[in-house]
Amino acid sequence: MKGIVLVIPGSRRSERAIEHAVRTAKKEGAMLYALYILDRAVAEEALERFSDVGFIGDKPSTQLSEAIMKESRQRGYEELGKVQIKAMEEGVEFEPLMEEGDFIEIIKKTIEKYSIELIITIRKKTTTLRRYFSSSMMDELKERVSCRVEIFDEEEV
Repeated sequence: MKGIVLVIPGSRRSERAIEHAVRTAKKEGAMLYALYILDRAVAEEALERFSDVGFIGDKPSTQLSEAIMKESRQRGYEELGKVQIKAMEEGVEFEPLMEEGDFIEIIKKTIEKYSIELIITIRKKTTTLRRYFSSSMMDELKERVSCRVEIFDEEEV
């Protein structure tokens, strides 16, 4: 059976991407995997900013890091649940996945493990000018994976 993975980066969302992934899986008779990636680097970056300005010390920063990761994990469950509901409504086979680690490496392992043919993911909303002058993680993803990649811009919440 074909595999499609909807990659949901921790801080972004797009209803259009979810709907597209479910529709495509249904049309192609594919298994839909929804992958929520927990990125500890985001929590660490926030802590560095607070520590740099002297807002927090070492012990509270550890507790804050764990609180951020717990919140991110909870949000992941909610996002995966939304995809599951849409998949069930359309009669699409679905499997939720939640992984912690490097964005690209997790996706590469997922492709291999589940024979993924299409990745649908969500890009952080940026200006066209900024996109022109900087490469993104999505550009790197396209270069480093062997399957098709479709990218949706995040939507305002």
